[in-house]
Amino acid sequence: MTWRCVVVDDEQPARERLKRLLGAHDDFEVAGEAADPAAAIETIDSLRPDLCFLDVRMPGGDGFDVVRGVKHLPRVVFTTAYDEYAVKAFDVNSIDYLLKPFTKKRFAEALDRVRRAFASAEPGDEKLLQAIEELKGRVGDGEPRPATPVGAGPPARLTAKRGSKILVLSPAEILWFEADETLVFARAGSGRFLVERTLADLETLMGPTFFRAHRRYLVNLAFIREILPGDAGTYEVVMKNEERSRVPLSRRQARKLKELIPW
Repeated sequence: MTWRCVVVDDEQPARERLKRLLGAHDDFEVAGEAADPAAAIETIDSLRPDLCFLDVRMPGGDGFDVVRGVKHLPRVVFTTAYDEYAVKAFDVNSIDYLLKPFTKKRFAEALDRVRRAFASAEPGDEKLLQAIEELKGRVGDGEPRPATPVGAGPPARLTAKRGSKILVLSPAEILWFEADETLVFARAGSGRFLVERTLADLETLMGPTFFRAHRRYLVNLAFIREILPGDAGTYEVVMKNEERSRVPLSRRQARKLKELIPW
């Protein structure tokens, strides 16, 4: 199967490089390109591609304006030189976030994620349809809407992946969530499982039973064994598992944790 792509970037050399990289993969073809948000919206709605490589900062708007403005929403991989947009990119259900300058290897990894995303998206996929329905509210002006009410308890089950397997985890057995570059994993027992959500989403979803110990870690409060002082006012959280794993606790979050667990 061949997936049709649109490349959107205000710099022609960047568009040409993306097209060259895509040309090395037979299952992808470039159907069109655009250099600004208005042209991107017109091109995407006209060609109805499967996938869009979308720059964030462009004259006349940004990539999120494109996502908000299209009638036909393809899968999206954001490409940008600015890492501060990463969380927002995943909030709008993008498949990946390529930080310029990226290597051929990193680009190939992004395409592998695209292939997996297409393979798992059956017609009528409820998760994808819900993301599309909620998209305009999540990317519009003002603050994004939380996926669940703030302060609500965790869901009874959470799905995660390990290889080709889809596992159903109970939040009560999850020690922590951790962000590894653009991916988020749940640690349960001695296993590490891929979760297709951002830490920000999980922090809202899990409610007060989980605590954001660090920008990369969300820990289950029930599994905290010890809190150890580190350097320059930082700490480490020792978890209640066989390995007594340690999770970093930032200075700012340590002050918040003291309000929950005085020490």
